[in-house]
Order: sequence, then structure tokens, then C-alpha cells
Amino acid sequence: MEISVQASHDETVQPEIGRLHASARAEATDKADVLRKATQAVNTLHEQFKRLHESGTVAEIVVRPISTSSWRPIVKGKQQPPLFRASAQVWADFTDFAALADVAAQFGGVEGVQLDWVEWRLTDETRQRLETLCLARAVDKARDRATVMAQAAGAGEVSFAQLSDPGLLGEPPSVRRAFAAAEAAPMAMMGRAGAKMADDVLSGIELQPEDLTVSVVVQARLTA
Repeated sequence: MEISVQASHDETVQPEIGRLHASARAEATDKADVLRKATQAVNTLHEQFKRLHESGTVAEIVVRPISTSSWRPIVKGKQQPPLFRASAQVWADFTDFAALADVAAQFGGVEGVQLDWVEWRLTDETRQRLETLCLARAVDKARDRATVMAQAAGAGEVSFAQLSDPGLLGEPPSVRRAFAAAEAAPMAMMGRAGAKMADDVLSGIELQPEDLTVSVVVQARLTA
């Protein structure tokens, strides 16, 4: 007898890192002035993040190059003088969420600085450990499920003939393997957290990290 099963396991944990995504922006009719203002905003962010990095509160900082653009607006059918815009993306990984809330409150009203969202994350080590744990338990569940089916059918012990990630046994995948700390599902959580962050922090409410889930699905064929 051949038995085909699918099994999954997930682990939900608290995030270890709050990645604050921010941007420095400026817009004006003078290109040199725009670059100066954007550079000043970037340096302000970077200096604050650097101090926190030296104190151990921030684990990593990334500053993207400043990009510029220009266009000529049209008002009442007449082309106006050119406008220039300069912007740069900056993010910092906070391991201290209280410090993250303080920084968000500090820069929430600073001209030229925009706080975009908070991305809740796990360290690579933790994510890999949880992935291994979920994978082992999903395999155990596949064996247990097949054993129940074999016993109900009056067959004997089961043994694995094939074991794979979803979709690799020849059937269309019904469930995809997902890692909520880094893939599409957490992007939805990031959006909710980011939209909530500014209101909560600026009104004095403590920033609440969202739990993350690491999930693994396996498909198996067993013989009994």
C-alpha cells in the first residue's frame, strides 16, 4: 500500500530585531539647495544611528546613496520653472525596542526626515534554528498521519518512500513553505506595524512588536 500525506508545523516567537526604515527627502527649485538639505537630513539620521550602534542598541546601519530627479510642473497650462527632488533611504536594526520608540518619537516631526515603517525580524541564527525544528516536526507529523491511515486500512508499519517540499512529488502545491520573519506574509505585518508606529509612539503609547511565525510544509509518500 502506498500512502501520500502532507504535514506542517509552525513556531511563533517574538521578534528580536526592529528594522526602522526611514528616508531623507528634500524638494526645491534649486538643485544645490536640495542636495544640501537631503545630505543634512541623512547625516542627522546616520549620526544618531551611529551613536546607538556604538552603545549596542543598533546592530546594523545601511545608508543608500542620494538620488535626484527633476521635472517642470504645469500650472494653468503654463510650464513652470523646474523643481528638484533628492532622497535617500536609511535603515537601522534595533535590538532595543524602547530605544526604537524613542528614536521614532524624536524624528517623527523633523523636517526632511520621514519614518516609513518598522520591519519585525529574527536573526539569521534563530530563523535557521526554527526552520530546522519545524522541518523535523513536520516530518514526524507526516509519519504519524500515515501510520494512522495505515492502521485504519488494516496495514502494517509505514516507511518513507519519498519526502519533499510542497509540489516536488508531482502534484500542484497546495501550500507553500513560508518564513514569516522574511517573506511575503511578514510584509503585511510590516505594513500594519509601520502605519501604527507613528501614531502610537508620538502619542506616548509603547511600541508593540508583532509576533513572527516560521512555518514549514512537507509532502511525503510512504509504503505500508
